Amino acid sequence: MKTLTINRKKYGVNIQEIYFTMGESSQNKCDLRVNFCVASKAKNTAEALTSVIDLTEDAEKILSNFRLSHRRGIQTMLKSTDVVYKFTIEPCSEDIQSFCKVYDVFAAEKGLPLCNQSKLLFFAGQHALALTHVRCAYTGEILCQHAFINNGERTRLLHSVSNFRSEADSAQRRNISKIHRALHWFEMIQFKELNYKIYDLGGLAQSGDPQLENINHFKRGFGGEDLQEYVNFTPKTVKGWVAMRYLMKKV
Repeated sequence: MKTLTINRKKYGVNIQEIYFTMGESSQNKCDLRVNFCVASKAKNTAEALTSVIDLTEDAEKILSNFRLSHRRGIQTMLKSTDVVYKFTIEPCSEDIQSFCKVYDVFAAEKGLPLCNQSKLLFFAGQHALALTHVRCAYTGEILCQHAFINNGERTRLLHSVSNFRSEADSAQRRNISKIHRALHWFEMIQFKELNYKIYDLGGLAQSGDPQLENINHFKRGFGGEDLQEYVNFTPKTVKGWVAMRYLMKKV
């Protein structure tokens, strides 16, 4: 399984982020090492629950595990000529810029950090980034879009944007929700054809916040299995230790 390692500097702290590793795999100098998607705990760790779907199963079996409302929404949109789906497994810098432009509007409305374009460019340079979207066939408007990090076996949802939040009409919001479900199914089929084994919906919230619980409910509607993983922190310097205490509260 391919390990992805990115080195970045934030607030003067050299941070090494490692994704999809089975253990300590890098000895590069840093203040803080952070291992994501780890199966076992370390000394300093944070729980990270996610929902994963086994892509090695037959497509019909995967779809049959979906909640009925998910299946109905998907079947409705698969018959529609009103929307167009796109899957980009090797996005270029222009693709990433376009994704970030849409995402940053969403982030500003939600009070979230802007998209880290340099991070997406790094993953693209490692052949580890996929971008998807679904747009209106008539206006070209992007209705939903996703970014995934990949290692050839597992794909994990990194960013998700759906513009139903801005639709005042309840019927329009329901329609966008159906489109969003159909985009997930479209992606599963694409990754399955590329022989990926695991489709990771990008994490489940454990805070008890009602809005986040609604997102959990949506993700679990795809019939995946809850997978308990961990984010392990290894401080190497005093600066790394201070940064770790801050970041562990953000996970």
